[in-house]
Amino acid sequence: MKYDVIVVGSGSAGSIVATRISEDPSKSVLLIEAGPDYDEIEKLPDEVRYGYATGTDVMVSDHNWQFLGQPTPIAEPMMVPRGKVTGGSSAINGQMFLRGVPEDYDTWAEWGNDKWSYEQLLPFFRNLETDTDFSDDFHGTTGPIIVRRFKPTDMHPAQVAFREAALDAGHLESPDLNHPDSEGISPTPLNNPNGIRWSTNLGYLSMSRHRLNLTIRPNCDVRKILFEGKKAYGLEVESAGEVFTVEGD
Repeated sequence: MKYDVIVVGSGSAGSIVATRISEDPSKSVLLIEAGPDYDEIEKLPDEVRYGYATGTDVMVSDHNWQFLGQPTPIAEPMMVPRGKVTGGSSAINGQMFLRGVPEDYDTWAEWGNDKWSYEQLLPFFRNLETDTDFSDDFHGTTGPIIVRRFKPTDMHPAQVAFREAALDAGHLESPDLNHPDSEGISPTPLNNPNGIRWSTNLGYLSMSRHRLNLTIRPNCDVRKILFEGKKAYGLEVESAGEVFTVEGD
């Protein structure tokens, strides 16, 4: 089996890369995922589908790699959740849809990567989202990832009390944390419309999986990258006990 492009992992990056490359019908794309694939919202297990699933649900789930990490030599090991499902960690995360601070991006540009300034990245931030609360020069309205914020009337009483206390203490109110001049207390932008965790599987693969030039293979473990000299030409992959080779250009 030979493809023009092979993408390993259908997570937050892989799903987007496979979707974008397969926009060119002349390119054959293989997207390999170690976990399962759910091609419709209705097929998603509750722990993946709903953004309010508890941390415990996700931690012990087969949709999580269940990695362990130890932050310091004296600290106890802790679980590091990473998604093992189409959508990757975007399919099990907390859905906080926050951009970085503009000054950080501009610092990267000052260090020599001029394509990573805030001004250069802003069109991509806008293209990837449908912001249901704001429509202006800083927000997108036609992108694959749906973004919303809790209104004060939707907040838990404890959240309302915290907001009021912060305002009484003199903190500014900022309705949008993704605005470049944001400062103060604000509801967090979330990619969970109607409580659904809007992963890159739902946002990106849903609009590309029908393409004849895109093949999605779930439940496949990559065992080895194959090289000819210093050039990678393929993968050794295992699925359901069978080992096979796929090649790419």
